[in-house]
Amino acid sequence: MPTEKKKLLEEPPPSYTPAPPVYYTQPQQPIPEASLPNDYLILSLFSIICCFWPVGIIALLKSVETRRYCQDGRLAEAQASSREAKTFNMISIGIGVAINIIVFFFTILAVVTTVAISVAQ
Repeated sequence: MPTEKKKLLEEPPPSYTPAPPVYYTQPQQPIPEASLPNDYLILSLFSIICCFWPVGIIALLKSVETRRYCQDGRLAEAQASSREAKTFNMISIGIGVAINIIVFFFTILAVVTTVAISVAQ
């Protein structure tokens, strides 16, 4: 037994030739600009600054998500996210306009009441 071990240790190991590396590439086809969905980023920023900002932030996140999906080439998800961004923007603008109308109405009411009280005295 010891001679067999000795013989195995003295023999050189079998030669090893590694296989060449294999590279797989997929052809990248550019997506036409016309087919990319709108991300409504500018409208989202407007909604945050001028309208109801809590819903505007959600719209901004959906806008950024739309851009990310477009960059990854996932057009179906990008279109869905674009629709959601538009919906949240419209909700934010609607709430912002309603709040501004209510504030304007109560401001006019307060001014009229103040003038009426001062005239009555």
